[in-house]
Amino acid sequence: MTTWEPTTRTEGRSLGTDLRRLLAVSDPRKTLYRDAHYFAVTVEVDPKRMRQWLPPGVRLAEPARADVFTAFFPDCNFGSVYHEAGVFVHVKAGRRTGIHCPWMILDDDVALILGREMLGYPKKLGEIDWHIDGDTIHGQATRRGSKLLSMGGSLGDPIDNPPPFLGRPHRNVIGLLGATIPRLIAFRPGERPVEVRPVHDIEFTVGGSERDPLDQMGFGQVVHARLHRVDLTAGRPPIPIRPLSPLFTATRLRPRVL
Repeated sequence: MTTWEPTTRTEGRSLGTDLRRLLAVSDPRKTLYRDAHYFAVTVEVDPKRMRQWLPPGVRLAEPARADVFTAFFPDCNFGSVYHEAGVFVHVKAGRRTGIHCPWMILDDDVALILGREMLGYPKKLGEIDWHIDGDTIHGQATRRGSKLLSMGGSLGDPIDNPPPFLGRPHRNVIGLLGATIPRLIAFRPGERPVEVRPVHDIEFTVGGSERDPLDQMGFGQVVHARLHRVDLTAGRPPIPIRPLSPLFTATRLRPRVL
């Protein structure tokens, strides 16, 4: 995790100080992340195996696909420099294709709390090795000694008019623990592309463990792989769509909690 700390201390707390701090972290008029790097592999998905990991009422898009990614965040408003790995399943969002996140790990506690509490990403602490060496890119994710993802390849030339990666309609779940009833939420982050490049000669393997059963999600053939470098803004804030069963969390402790 990052060791960055603010250069000045705050004496006690006040409403004004708290609001200024909140605005500094999440000002909707400014970027929240700058030059975020997402190394994403889009794969075919076996619908029968994937459906069990989705919230009730959330349906797979057609064709059934998912984005499996590792990421590096060098600059954000709350001062952390960290890495992440996750899965975005392509789902129906009205007449559009959106994404749902059933699994994510990262190596920073602040980003974990913000993403889990505010946006419903089921984040857990893990280890991610992520680097670019010239035109070669590699990402690897492990947790509690289990190797979960390994992905690598060679970067191609930049793509004109690339599709968004994070800036798509989301369908996530918040209120995972305690007496609060879980709720399905909808939001869409803002995304400004910096550079998007294809990744060729892709090497991609998925592992799994009892706590993190990625190998049971039905990932199939690789469709394509890309490195998305993007700036991110707040976009459309989370809106509750409908409540879910109080048993939602209890029946999905893995891969969302354990």
